[in-house]
Amino acid sequence: MIDLSLLNETTAIIANNLTPVEIESLGKIIYSPYDGHKAAGVKNHITMSSRKCANALVQFINKSKKTFQLIKLIIEMDDSSLNGKVKNIEGLEAYLNKLIKSDIYYDFKKRKLHHSKKNAQKMINWGVLKDGKTYPITIMSLDIVGNSKMVKKHGTKTMEKVYFHLRSFVEKKVHDYDGRIWNFAGDGGLIAFTSKNHVMRSVLCSLDIRAALSVFNIHPDIPIKDNIILRLALDTGKIKFSLDTGHIVSDTINYAAHLEKLGTLPGEIAISENIKKELPPKIVKVFSDKNMFENINSYSTV
Repeated sequence: MIDLSLLNETTAIIANNLTPVEIESLGKIIYSPYDGHKAAGVKNHITMSSRKCANALVQFINKSKKTFQLIKLIIEMDDSSLNGKVKNIEGLEAYLNKLIKSDIYYDFKKRKLHHSKKNAQKMINWGVLKDGKTYPITIMSLDIVGNSKMVKKHGTKTMEKVYFHLRSFVEKKVHDYDGRIWNFAGDGGLIAFTSKNHVMRSVLCSLDIRAALSVFNIHPDIPIKDNIILRLALDTGKIKFSLDTGHIVSDTINYAAHLEKLGTLPGEIAISENIKKELPPKIVKVFSDKNMFENINSYSTV
């Protein structure tokens, strides 16, 4: 059952992106005899606004129990052709977020829309990002300081247990700030954040990870006495998304990874100039050490 608020959101996204003629065509794709004027209860010679046309279509389709078909068409219409014209559906990401809150998910890979209680945290694209499209995304790079020496000291099998617990620890923290682990290879990885306030959330997450690491180190399940020390670095920018996140090529990802490995001291967090610009003064104060890295200003917690 589709709730009223979602029907209203569906009406709004159609009205904001399509003309009355395009809305009529959309209705005919689902139900070939569809007549917008008849659905709205008005005479054929009366001109209707996009909003009225959209409302008539959504109400008609909902009564016909074909709302899922309509929603799927709206999503797949983005960057596709309707009546010979390529459409770019503005506000699609926000609309997809509304769907997720109603436990409705669109699988971009399988091109399938379905009801599901599947945890959105497990969806690498938040259920929102579309393969091949560009979005503002913040990247956090992190890894264990002196990992090679620890492997030599404790052995691969023991360190693999540490990696398992570290990933679990990081994953829980990332979950709290609505991030996604895009890549995690043993001693570290890449974490992504997008949507509203993604820069601030990413920085707060990095600070939370660092603050909680002391508790992680004394946990009985960690099979070594040495403390795990991390380096973390962040950058933000526009990234072309791919469902195969391991093959995303991005200057933002590269800069975050390089800054973390080459421009961040053990146990500290570094942020790029792009990150700093998006932060409130209260958080900026934490990053008091200014440096130059790859000809760009960076700031550290030192």
